[in-house]
Amino acid sequence: MSFSLSTCTTVDIDHIKKKRVEAIRGQILSKLRLTSPPQTLGPSQDNTETEYYAKEIHKFNMIQGSPENNDLPYCPKGITSKVFRFNVSSMEKNATNLFRAEFRALRVPNSSAKRNEQRIELYQILRPDEHIAKQRYIGGKNVLTKGTPEWVSFDVTETVREWLMYRETNLGLEVSVHCPCHTFSPNGDIVENVNEVLEVKFKGMDSEYEEQNRWDLGRLKKQKEQLLPHLILMMLPPHRLDVLPTSRRRKRALDTNYCFSNYEENCCVRPLYIDFRQDLGWRWIHEPKGYHANFCSGPCPYLRSADTTHSSLLSLYNTLNPEASASPCCVPQDLEPLTILYYVGRTPKVEQLSNMIVKSCKCS
Repeated sequence: MSFSLSTCTTVDIDHIKKKRVEAIRGQILSKLRLTSPPQTLGPSQDNTETEYYAKEIHKFNMIQGSPENNDLPYCPKGITSKVFRFNVSSMEKNATNLFRAEFRALRVPNSSAKRNEQRIELYQILRPDEHIAKQRYIGGKNVLTKGTPEWVSFDVTETVREWLMYRETNLGLEVSVHCPCHTFSPNGDIVENVNEVLEVKFKGMDSEYEEQNRWDLGRLKKQKEQLLPHLILMMLPPHRLDVLPTSRRRKRALDTNYCFSNYEENCCVRPLYIDFRQDLGWRWIHEPKGYHANFCSGPCPYLRSADTTHSSLLSLYNTLNPEASASPCCVPQDLEPLTILYYVGRTPKVEQLSNMIVKSCKCS
């Protein structure tokens, strides 16, 4: 007869997260050889320009094809979203050099819009999974539907960083309406927004697609390509990093494919995003604003058989060490670096901090 056994103490997840946040606070200061957060005056205008022009800028237009939408199943008929896809595979070898990424789309007037302004939200499209949502919220904005064309931009640094590290996660971005298709009246009654469709129009989408097929080759085509939705990637040149990143991409750990759920069934990577301002109270780290630190949690069972020598040894061990864990515990296996830009006074510094991002876990 055999049964599963794990003697690792079960710890409250919220408690683990708090401990992880405090550990990261100490890690960052220690790796920077600081005893306390530095005094910062922020970037001067000159420093800002220097930092901008010291980066490598790369532009990636959206992949052109038939217009796509990802309409919400519970909304009335009508287009509630648009999908944008990009190929950034050429930058994968420089994933750790990514400083900032922006999604930009040119909003053009929609003469048939029923409202002058609409709330739109940007999402990262995720792979289908029964335990997690099909999309991850990135940000939202109120945008005019009419009037002079204007560029709309979103910070997508963490999303693009994930794409560069793990190509299979690049399923595109989705712009959708804010509503889940209903609002509430003052007395609490549900009011259906039957006309709530995506009225914000972007250059290169919808009817623009037919126009793209008729573009003449040459200067006119190049001019119009400049107006397509695109990604801007700002990369730190290798010489700007104190520790040069390896060019070999780390194989995606299996547990990141199935661990990001609400069910603690095994030793897995658990998601934890740390916002430097909100979680640590720090304003001296200029970029990034936060990062996915993650942590390891979950049982590490093993099979114990009553007729084995191992069983006898385990019983003796438990007798001699009643407070110790007789089974493996869930600990990090693969960790990745984090590159930060911070200021000491008005002096910018770029550092790559080793072993800051948990990518996979093991029982040890």
